[in-house]
Amino acid sequence: MSINIEIIKYDNRDSRSNDIIVYKHEKEDFGCHAQLLVSPSQVALFVNEGEIIPFLPGHYTLDESNNSAFSGINKLKNWFSKGESSFHCSVYFINLVTLNDLKFGTQTPIQMEDPVEGVNIHVRAAGLFGAHLDNDSADCKEVIKFFTKVNGNRGLFTKEDLETYLRGKMIERVADNLGKLMIDRKIGILSVSSHYAELSDLMKAQMAPYFQDYGIKIDNFSFMTINVPDDDIAAINEMKIKARQMDMESEAMARKRAREGYSYQQEKGFDVLKTAAANEAQPGQFMGAGMGLGMGLGMGGAMGGAMGNVANNTFASMNEAPKNNEEKDKCPNCGAEIIKGAKFCPNCGHKLGLTCPNCGESVSLNSKFCPNCGQPLNVSKKCASCGAELKPGAKFCPDCGAKVE
Repeated sequence: MSINIEIIKYDNRDSRSNDIIVYKHEKEDFGCHAQLLVSPSQVALFVNEGEIIPFLPGHYTLDESNNSAFSGINKLKNWFSKGESSFHCSVYFINLVTLNDLKFGTQTPIQMEDPVEGVNIHVRAAGLFGAHLDNDSADCKEVIKFFTKVNGNRGLFTKEDLETYLRGKMIERVADNLGKLMIDRKIGILSVSSHYAELSDLMKAQMAPYFQDYGIKIDNFSFMTINVPDDDIAAINEMKIKARQMDMESEAMARKRAREGYSYQQEKGFDVLKTAAANEAQPGQFMGAGMGLGMGLGMGGAMGGAMGNVANNTFASMNEAPKNNEEKDKCPNCGAEIIKGAKFCPNCGHKLGLTCPNCGESVSLNSKFCPNCGQPLNVSKKCASCGAELKPGAKFCPDCGAKVE
């Protein structure tokens, strides 16, 4: 009695067949003497009532007497009927292709805060990646993962289908993780181009376990570009220009105050004194200005407190009558009587005292040494024109009127 031997195979040698990842054989009922041919770069999956039996590349005879070392043959014995009657199952051929140079790109920008510039930006990213169906284990568990989780019950799954699936998942993972990586490593958009390799390696490491759960191994991943719209760059540049202008103005004011020997808080005190001098005949207005300043200073925290002290000390020195036992001096600017050691003239607001020629610290008129750096002071100085002895801080010679250099 002749036996009709069936051949179960899928020939994927032509270019069209290489575009097919999963192919379901058209026959589902096979005789127990059928021949199974699995080509290189293929895995065959026999599916029966939810159970999956994998076959690696090779030639197999599907009958009960086969003593093949592959365990799948022995499992099939439980499916066979006796003699030449057929058994029912579905056979899927999986093409273990490698997909290279797959392009990806974010469809919508990733909104995030630039970790360096501190402004909101809209990041776009694009690049290339490669992947293949993983089959490193003898039991083909990774192939079975792909078959059950990605292919499902489809009888035909093409290379284009796989590319679309991978690209969608890749974009999803990039959108979820790129912003976090840039923030964690404080990589700003203006310098991100020098971190492409670093970010590519980190992204691949994060995505590998995710895709492995679907039986897919990521072979390579690289960012080709990470950028933002021109409007974002313009906003960053404008902010940097304004910040630099403010820094330059602040630095210039700080240098000016350092040269003139006073601080920002003292400068505000000078403004109060000028206002007071302009309103000598209107004490109510002067008090109102002082109260307004006090309220503003209270809103300023620590700086306001310091300025408040300057103002309070100034008001006190102007309003309190000099005590009889206090030593007196005269203002070199207007000649008004002042308490010795005062820093400002209560009549004209002129700054009193000397400045250390070494460190610039303010010192009193009679100080012999600078309290800050120890520089000797009050060294007798003579007029270069007539030789007359000059008082400390004098700008002109009292005898000949020559300007003191």
